[in-house]
Amino acid sequence: MKTVIATVLMYIAFNTWAMCQNAGHAPDKTKMAIFSSWEGKWKGEGTMQQGPGPAKKSTVEENIEMKLDGMILTVEGIGKMAEGPDQGKVVHHAFGVLFYDQVTQKYKFRSHLVDGRSTDAWFDVTGDNKYQWGFDVPSGKIRYTIVLDATAKKWNEVGEFSADGNSWHKFFEMNLTKI
Repeated sequence: MKTVIATVLMYIAFNTWAMCQNAGHAPDKTKMAIFSSWEGKWKGEGTMQQGPGPAKKSTVEENIEMKLDGMILTVEGIGKMAEGPDQGKVVHHAFGVLFYDQVTQKYKFRSHLVDGRSTDAWFDVTGDNKYQWGFDVPSGKIRYTIVLDATAKKWNEVGEFSADGNSWHKFFEMNLTKI
């Protein structure tokens, strides 16, 4: 009998908490609607500079979809070596989820890499079709700047690193076309 009472009380408490969390918080789909031009398949090229030597080139494919009735945007990117003996080898595979947190009233971007690493990144809309996202790493800060030309179906993204948060050094660039 005690188990039944405890179960009922837990059920009531959970439902009361859930109703309080949702009270007055109808989903605001307009916050994610600005990303509708992102949806689709994108292809292009990327370069990444890691240490001394020439930047490494890759072919890149991004598959971007709205999910949960437009409340989240999923982004899956795969980069493969473009040249050399490892041509075609996957060198980057990431999956991200962009959403608008209605409690904090901020965009958030969670990214996951195939090697198990992940980030909870900040994300800002910095202008018309201009975005920036980033996160801290033990040695400094990483930020990515995206400029999208929806009419021409072009995507440019530049990744930069800063050890001090003031001086930024480009290590990544990706140029894609929507197909």
